Amino acid sequence: MATVTDRDFRRLAAGVALAALATGGIAPATAQTAAEEGLSRAPDFIVERYRAKAEAGEAQAQFRLGYLHENGLISGTPDIAAAADWYARAAEGGHAAAQFKRGSLYAAGLGGPRDFAKAASLYEAAAKQGVAEAQYNLAILLQDGIGVEKDSDAAIRWYEQAAFRGVLPAMRALGLLYLSGVGRSPQDDIEAWAWLTLAVENGDTAMADHLKSVDGKLEDKARDEAGRLADAYRQLRIVP
Repeated sequence: MATVTDRDFRRLAAGVALAALATGGIAPATAQTAAEEGLSRAPDFIVERYRAKAEAGEAQAQFRLGYLHENGLISGTPDIAAAADWYARAAEGGHAAAQFKRGSLYAAGLGGPRDFAKAASLYEAAAKQGVAEAQYNLAILLQDGIGVEKDSDAAIRWYEQAAFRGVLPAMRALGLLYLSGVGRSPQDDIEAWAWLTLAVENGDTAMADHLKSVDGKLEDKARDEAGRLADAYRQLRIVP
């Protein structure tokens, strides 16, 4: 398996930070961050209500307790170890957002040792349930062979799933991968043009020069085909 570099960590962190509470994909917060966002400590009766349900095995309550601990909304200070424990319990019960959150903590080495193999397993479980950020993070691990065997073709499949759910970095990744070719997918300027176009449309201005370069290589017929492909991908957008 590949050696993990600082660049890998930065890419993973970008994926971890994509989602909101609805999908469980936010980066571990600090008390200062919580305060800046206008969050305060949760009322005791809410915490106890969640705790009673969580202890009884309700996965959603376990996830909520994990979120409260992670964001310092119980004691005023983030408790990542407690958050990891509650996310793990919810993840074992099949809670998709908790699977993503616990996987993200494993990837970041928070709440316990860093473990990319466990992160990949949890990302995959969440990805299969349609969590776009898990699909994107899993694709990164598969592309680079971090915690799993390198599998470029599987990475492309998960990038596509994430891209169709609106994850901008996944659109960018697909555009760049098709620029050079990877796995059993050869270099394909038409695919690259389509994905880079979608990335730029969704605000990825850094890809504008790459798109311009690809566009300059396409004949009119190929550009028309690329445009039809981009239109088809827009229609395939999956609404969460």
